[in-house]
Amino acid sequence: MVEQNFKGTLLVVDDETNILFFLSQIFSPKGYNTITARTGIEAMKYLHELSEKVSLVLLDLAMPEMDGIQVLKAIRRDYKDLPVIVLTGYADKKEQVEEIGIEGFLVKPYSLEDLYNKVSAIIEQKEFKESSSDVEPNLIISAKVLVVDDEKEICELIADGLQMLSPNVDFQVKVAKSGEEALRIAREFDPDIAIVDIKMPHMWGDELISRFKKGEAPCPKDFIVFTAVDDHQQKTKATDTGYKFLPKTAKLEDLIEVLKKTCVKLNLVKKKISKVQGT
Repeated sequence: MVEQNFKGTLLVVDDETNILFFLSQIFSPKGYNTITARTGIEAMKYLHELSEKVSLVLLDLAMPEMDGIQVLKAIRRDYKDLPVIVLTGYADKKEQVEEIGIEGFLVKPYSLEDLYNKVSAIIEQKEFKESSSDVEPNLIISAKVLVVDDEKEICELIADGLQMLSPNVDFQVKVAKSGEEALRIAREFDPDIAIVDIKMPHMWGDELISRFKKGEAPCPKDFIVFTAVDDHQQKTKATDTGYKFLPKTAKLEDLIEVLKKTCVKLNLVKKKISKVQGT
């Protein structure tokens, strides 16, 4: 029987027994099952047997027989969509493992809070990617959306695109061309979701989100980062906190689909209004 707070199964791979035990003790009360492996060979054996149950791999690099680099290459070959976070004392290996493909890289000794937040965000994003934007036939998606971007054309494009979706959805949309304007509008509009650019004059998007969370204005229930900034650090900052991150090269349809999925996740729906038949 699956516990109600079950969040996923972690495969922890490290040749140090105390680390395996410690991480199991940390994650178990938070709703995660853990499978532990002391060697790369043992880790791959578990994956071959239980790959459908494993949500994420926490992987050390320095191990005997089959090291972490070899394990990572095998995972990317056989289970390319399985998220991997590398936990290592070798900071100089970051570029090498990023080229192979990882979702996170933490250098020992790392913050347990950072590790937990990273694991939670990655699993949430994986579940979100696999989720649907469909709702019951008698319901429609309904939300107040705040678009924050210093480019007028982008604001208009998104606002027009969202408002043309009726009758399948009901989006109320407000636009702001700066962080200061976004805070002012939010005090009256009380948005459900904010679509936020990162690079804006005077106040960047990450600062705006922080000020929302500090209570300077009614805070949206979720944020979607939609930006031309292709900075790895900014992308990591967004995804580590669970925000959805889309480049402006993405199609408007992709942004709308992410928005609709977010609404479904937050249960931002309402009953359809039945049309009165004429007599």
